[in-house]
Amino acid sequence: MTEPLIPDIVVNICRHCLLGATELPRQWKERNSLVSVRELPCAGKIDAEYLMRTFEGPTAGVCVVACPEGECRHAEGNLRAEARIEAVQRLLAEIGLESARIELCRAARGDADASTGQAVRRAVRALCALGPRPLVSSVPSSIGCALSSAVEPSH
Repeated sequence: MTEPLIPDIVVNICRHCLLGATELPRQWKERNSLVSVRELPCAGKIDAEYLMRTFEGPTAGVCVVACPEGECRHAEGNLRAEARIEAVQRLLAEIGLESARIELCRAARGDADASTGQAVRRAVRALCALGPRPLVSSVPSSIGCALSSAVEPSH
């Protein structure tokens, strides 16, 4: 049985921005990193806890794609996403990780399909350039748990 692929880079993209990035695949390889695209109803629906949980695993970086300023279909979702990303950047810096491991990417204005996809790819390349996250074990957590219970002395 094969292990599920865990992405190195996660792209969370607003559903409305995804319509403008039709050439963007749901999953691809970039510089030996697996990139996974996850659709959101609105970038403003993402919260700091969810973003921080992404970093509990081996994920090296996160990109959140939001609507351009003043063009969010859900009032101020893009502004809420921006504030949450800034909060997570502060938390990452506080725990000793680069704040650049999470990035906000604005979708292109109007019908610029290629521009949104290009902006996402630029953001992903910047995240890939940071390299793997420090202190990430190469052993999947489920195996690590099984190994630790296997070596416990019996009483």
